[in-house]
Amino acid sequence: MAYPRIALVATITFLATTVAFSQDTQHPASGSSPATAAALAANPPAADIPSYPDTAQGLEKEMKDMMKLEKQGKSRELAPYAKSLLLPDADNWFKSVFGDSSGEALASASELARNGIEFGAPETLATLRKKDLSEVRAVRFDDSCSPLATPAEYPVLLLRQRPEPLYDVRFSDGSKESVWAYFAYVDGAFRFIGSLKKANAGYPFQRTKAESSADQAAEPPRKSIRVGGNVASANLIHQETPRYPQEAKDNHIQGTVLLHAVIAKDGTIRLLDLSEGVCALAVPAKEAVRSWRYKPTLLNGEPIEVDTTISVIYTLGNH
Repeated sequence: MAYPRIALVATITFLATTVAFSQDTQHPASGSSPATAAALAANPPAADIPSYPDTAQGLEKEMKDMMKLEKQGKSRELAPYAKSLLLPDADNWFKSVFGDSSGEALASASELARNGIEFGAPETLATLRKKDLSEVRAVRFDDSCSPLATPAEYPVLLLRQRPEPLYDVRFSDGSKESVWAYFAYVDGAFRFIGSLKKANAGYPFQRTKAESSADQAAEPPRKSIRVGGNVASANLIHQETPRYPQEAKDNHIQGTVLLHAVIAKDGTIRLLDLSEGVCALAVPAKEAVRSWRYKPTLLNGEPIEVDTTISVIYTLGNH
C-alpha cells in the first residue's frame, strides 16, 4: 500500500542580497494604445494565414498547420506564421499583465527569445519533428491554480495582476513530452511571449535600489546573509509537517516545492514566496512553513536575517 511521505529540507547558500533574474472565463481585451497601434502597423498579422480563435483548440490548430508546412519543407509559406508570433508593443503588454516592476523584468529577460521567434519557430518545429514529437496539445491557463500547470509554470501564473490567459503547447510521442511556453492572444493573433521564469521577475519582497534609497530615511537598511543548508537545519527548533492533500494523493501528485524565505533575527519566517511547485502542494507547504521557527543566526555575535531557500519534498512511498 502506498503511503505519503513528506521530506522537509531547509537549504541555504551563500549569496549577497540581490534582485533576481519553466476555463473559459471573461477577461479584459488587450486594447490598443497608440504605441500598440504603431507597433501593430509596423508588424501586422500576416494577411495570408488563417485566423485562429482565442482557444486552446485554436492554438493547437495553428501549431499543427505550422508543423505540416515545416515537414513539407515549405519555408516560404511558414514564414508569415512565424512572423505573426511577434508580440507588438511588448513592454506595455508585460507591464499591463504583470505590473510595472515584474513586467519590466520579464520583458527584458524574454526580449532575445521573443524577438528571435520569427527565425526560431521554424528551427524549434524542425527539432520537435526530428524527435518524433508530433502529438500536439495546447493548454490555456485562466486560473493560476490549474492542475495542468507544471511546477515551473504555477509561480509565473501567480504573477499576473489581471486575468490575461496564457498558453503553453505540449509536443509528445506518447511517452516523452516537450513544453513550449508561453503564448498569449494579443490583437487578434497568438503571440510568443517567451519562456518566462519566476526568478526573472524577482521576489515581491525585494526592493529596487531606488525604493531602498527612498525608504532609508524611514527605516535602517536590513542586512541578511545566506548560509549552508546544514546550518539552517541545525537551527530549526519548531517544524510543522505540511499537510498532504487527499486530492493530491488520489491523483498521485508528488514533487518538490521550493520556497524563498527570509528568516528574521528572532528566528521567525518574516517573508515567504514561492519559487517552484504545483499548486496542490505549494499551498499547504507555504501554510506550514510560515509557522516554522529557527534559533537566531549570529554574525559577529549579533543576530542577523537569513535569506534562504526551503525545500518541501512530497513523495508517495511504498511500505
